[in-house]
Amino acid sequence: MNKIHLLDEKTINKISAGEVVERPASIVKELIENSIDAGSKNITVEILEGGIPYIKVSDDGLGMNEIDAILAFERHATSKIKSDNDLYSIGTLGFRGEALASIAAVSHVTLQTKEEGALFGTKIVVEGGKVVEKTTCGCAKGCSIEVRDVFFNTPARRKFLKRPSTETMYITDVVTKLCLSHPEISFKYVKDRKLQFITSGTGNIEDVILRLFGNEVYSSLMSASFESEDLKLKILAGKNSLNYSNRNMQFFYVNGRYVKNKTLSAAVDEAFKTYIPVNRYPAVFLYMEIDPRQIDVNIHPSKLEIKFSDERRIFEAVYKTIKDSLHKYNLIPEVKIEEKKNIFEIETPTISAEQTKLYLTSSDKELEEEKKKFDNEFKGKNVFLKDNVLKENSKNSSLDNHLAVYEEYEHEKEEINKNDLAKKISDIRIVGTLFSTYIIVEKEDVFYIIDQHAAHERILYEKFTSQYEKIQTRQVTFPIVVELQPRDLELVHQEKELLNKLGYVFEEFGNNSIILREVPVILGQPEARQLFIDIVEKLKDKELINKISLKEENIIMMACKAAVKAMDNLSEKEIHKLFEDLKITENPYTCPHGRPVIIAITKTQLEKMFKRIM
Repeated sequence: MNKIHLLDEKTINKISAGEVVERPASIVKELIENSIDAGSKNITVEILEGGIPYIKVSDDGLGMNEIDAILAFERHATSKIKSDNDLYSIGTLGFRGEALASIAAVSHVTLQTKEEGALFGTKIVVEGGKVVEKTTCGCAKGCSIEVRDVFFNTPARRKFLKRPSTETMYITDVVTKLCLSHPEISFKYVKDRKLQFITSGTGNIEDVILRLFGNEVYSSLMSASFESEDLKLKILAGKNSLNYSNRNMQFFYVNGRYVKNKTLSAAVDEAFKTYIPVNRYPAVFLYMEIDPRQIDVNIHPSKLEIKFSDERRIFEAVYKTIKDSLHKYNLIPEVKIEEKKNIFEIETPTISAEQTKLYLTSSDKELEEEKKKFDNEFKGKNVFLKDNVLKENSKNSSLDNHLAVYEEYEHEKEEINKNDLAKKISDIRIVGTLFSTYIIVEKEDVFYIIDQHAAHERILYEKFTSQYEKIQTRQVTFPIVVELQPRDLELVHQEKELLNKLGYVFEEFGNNSIILREVPVILGQPEARQLFIDIVEKLKDKELINKISLKEENIIMMACKAAVKAMDNLSEKEIHKLFEDLKITENPYTCPHGRPVIIAITKTQLEKMFKRIM
């Protein structure tokens, strides 16, 4: 007896349907995408009990005639492509011709549609993949599809659906993503006979974000754009103070299609690195228009995944666009004082301070002049710490022992130093320190609270980064032997140029070992060895951005080790120096780990707290 046999058409259809229709949310996605491709201006989505018993998607698109309405339920029947050549320039969301056939194979479907100018419409009823009714009907221009009893004929699939509230959550997520993808379309979403939201359809993506996510996300948005001959980017990103524990607030759209892509995620992560804490993720709405011939969307049945022909170029465009935007915006976190009642039941009002820009100089022009003066004064000089800084400092050590950043500055005469400092700090007043960790500075009607360790980390990080190509090294007092795995030795030789830039000079020692002859001047020998091992481990990961990560992680480590610590007592002169150096950093708002450096509270806020003003 033969072991291999052909499956019947009914079984084939059910198997194929499983690839496209995973749950009710999959049906909603496919139907809305068809409505978008039909040129609709208004789309309505209605569901009951998670979409399991009932889904309806209506639109005012092109509609279909009777012949097209019948063909639409045939597998691989589509108006989107005609030959395999069209797969290389797909401009629509759908193109395989599987959606309606797959949906109809596992549910009861009723289609009503009419073309513009037609006297009447067409009604088609399909059950389990078979057409059971075809009639004319009266209906509006466009298309309306009702789907009932999802997986009625595949009980094993239906058994694995979640409870209605969970399936509703999946559908809401799909509708939200599609609303964001096409702000020029007005979407109406009705859940269990209750209107959830309507989008304006004006084409303004900010309006859609405000409607879907509220004012907190909307008010934190930074806008950035990039345009070249065949690539156009628009990115709306939340400021660093708005971050999340997962990537659920990251939305990537390529040619109007919501996608998931590691290159785009990596570019966002790298751009926000040092601006937000580790393992936190920013809100990002990214819109890309690119030549369809440079992407491949035909790699997964759900069409969620996408490949770029030139991933490096895409990474750099997204990374630079976001990074430039972060440099332009004020990122001092908003101060919120929660309403609480004390034991005497005295109410303290909730005060939400508007973000106060770090007006450290009187104008942007003055700040630019100060930066130029700084660059000219210290150009070409060593900005790395001396060997004596490598010694472990005690708790009461001062910033003089840490902040040996400029060699010339250390040797300036005290009189010159005092005169110079007096000019720079004429507009600020140091109030003092709190818990030997937080510096309080007053300027006009605002006072700033600065984390001294985070501030110094940021200062050193930016100075070390600017000197990356000139990292100072020193010979070790005794050779440091590092044992490697056999495959790692070849890797170390391949990346020798990168390791040299990071401050490591080494030679092979035999038996899969190397000797470190020189290490970055900031690091002690034990730290240098362990960091070298960590770098080699990271080099094994062939991700797109490993070299950028290695550079930044190494510099962050160096800055952290050299920075003044919490509980270190600083003199007034040292506090002034720290504050002045912070003023000329590109990002005075966060440390390299993404923690806040500085927060601002206004005089008005304090007066409201103490009921001086109402």
